[in-house]
Amino acid sequence: MRYHRHNRSTEPRTITVKFSGKCACCGAVIPTGATATYYPDRKAIAHMGGLEGNSGTCTANIREQNYGPRDPGEDAADRWNETYGDRW
Repeated sequence: MRYHRHNRSTEPRTITVKFSGKCACCGAVIPTGATATYYPDRKAIAHMGGLEGNSGTCTANIREQNYGPRDPGEDAADRWNETYGDRW
């Protein structure tokens, strides 16, 4: 008996993660039980909307990897003063 798998969908789908894994977008760990997007054509998982560029989680992780953690007390006024100082 032959089993054909030609009709398998390659569309991304939402899954509940059974085993923790690494996000294909940002590289962060996706824990067991979390909701993620599975990409069958790549055989990869990512945070919800990660590879489409719509994931706040991936964006935050990538920003932290590139620029370090953000100071919670910092705001736009502090950055303005550091950049322009007393010129205005």
